[in-house]
Amino acid sequence: MAYNKFKKLETLRTQFGINNNQVSWLPTSIPTFNATQRLLDELQEAKEAAMTSEKAKSEYIIVPILKELRRSRTQKFSTYSGVEFNVDAKNGLNGFCDFILSAEINKIEVTEPIIFLVEAKKSDIEDGLAQCGAEMYAAQIFNEQKGQPRKAIYGCVTTAFLWCFLKLENKELLIDINYIPLTFTEPEKVLAVWQWILDKSLANE
Repeated sequence: MAYNKFKKLETLRTQFGINNNQVSWLPTSIPTFNATQRLLDELQEAKEAAMTSEKAKSEYIIVPILKELRRSRTQKFSTYSGVEFNVDAKNGLNGFCDFILSAEINKIEVTEPIIFLVEAKKSDIEDGLAQCGAEMYAAQIFNEQKGQPRKAIYGCVTTAFLWCFLKLENKELLIDINYIPLTFTEPEKVLAVWQWILDKSLANE
């Protein structure tokens, strides 16, 4: 079993004791984020690409969003794409993750502490929730093993145009029911949520 074998949230509860709640956990008031013209130009170029696969959506939309966040922050983070993240193969916590964000910078390999994971899906967010939850739990274990536990691990499942944000505290997985939309001309709502979460993550709040 690997991360992509987790299809149902119930499996997280029965196997790891992780309860899930689909609630509005993101704050209703989040500071705005002003997208740069560079990002807007990249998204306009993406309109001409065929968005028929998870890989295309990752390259043309998700990666530019992550790059925009890196450019905007004084506190930097590392981004790992398509890396193998093996924590506990016996329990299925192994395999490849689409994107991992770490509070460490300028590292070749994934190092502690991990603060965020992104799971890209072609069309159905619900199909990726259990997988993302398993990856987040693996990150929680990983950080603890390295002696740098985090108060919360954050994650999201996205189709590139809809973003569902998750938070794992102890063994409580919160799934925000308000999916955040992103369009080629209006990426600011998603960026604002990312900015708020990164502030929390990097401060370990």
